Amino acid sequence: MSGTALALLPLALAYIMFTLGTGLKPSDFKVIINHPKAFVVGLINQVIFVPLIALAVVLVMAPPPEIAFGIMLISFCPGGVTSNMLTYYAKGNVALSVALTGVVSLLSVVTLPILITLAFNHFMQDQTGSISAVKIGAVMFLLTTLPVTLGMLARYKFTDFMVRRSSILNGLASIFFVLIVFAAIASNWELLKSQLTSMGLELVLIIMALFIFSILTAKLLKLSWFDTKTISIETSIQNSTTAITLAPIIMGTAVGLPAIALPAAVYGVLMYVIALPVIALIRNKN
Repeated sequence: MSGTALALLPLALAYIMFTLGTGLKPSDFKVIINHPKAFVVGLINQVIFVPLIALAVVLVMAPPPEIAFGIMLISFCPGGVTSNMLTYYAKGNVALSVALTGVVSLLSVVTLPILITLAFNHFMQDQTGSISAVKIGAVMFLLTTLPVTLGMLARYKFTDFMVRRSSILNGLASIFFVLIVFAAIASNWELLKSQLTSMGLELVLIIMALFIFSILTAKLLKLSWFDTKTISIETSIQNSTTAITLAPIIMGTAVGLPAIALPAAVYGVLMYVIALPVIALIRNKN
């Protein structure tokens, strides 16, 4: 990946987050009041238990440091438009999914710098140099919080236009996502060939563990099946585009995507491979 193409990655992520914002409207957040328990469970799962389950798998499987850190990086990222779309196909609570995605994305300006710094200091301690939590926070604000807010403002000011063009906006976002995933894979092809089996197993274990954990906790807390399957999808599906875009910023890479982006790229494919059969199972279950 050339330096020019690498420089376009943040713009692609900002656009994807803008499209997320255009799908949000104030009424979506009423679900926080109408389904407070479900919202809190989903929020805690996303912010706390996703990284903890990823950490448990990484510590047990002991992948190379850059792969371990890359896996942790994807676990820190919020969900994206994908989780909202999959919730719709699963006949879940789309308003709850959208609210969780929006709130966690806005919170990521605080959570990601802290968690990334802790993980980097643990897994990448042999790397020269260090990372700045303040810099990552500023980047997250510019690439996630600000575009989401602008998207919401655009939806509010130009409602009819944004609704009519939503399929085009989301289609372009999907194209950007696919291009980013392929770029990360192409930049680390040799490493992918040597690590695909073990890394794929680790990511599959994490995704499956998240589905099972989130369904069990939601049922234990007596949430409706409507909210339970929503939380299971929102917990298990992360925004791999964010992780891939942050990777060169974290590592200070000028040309090509660093190895820490590879787990997010592989995850971007595997999440569909696992999620779609699971959704087919839970879609019509009462």
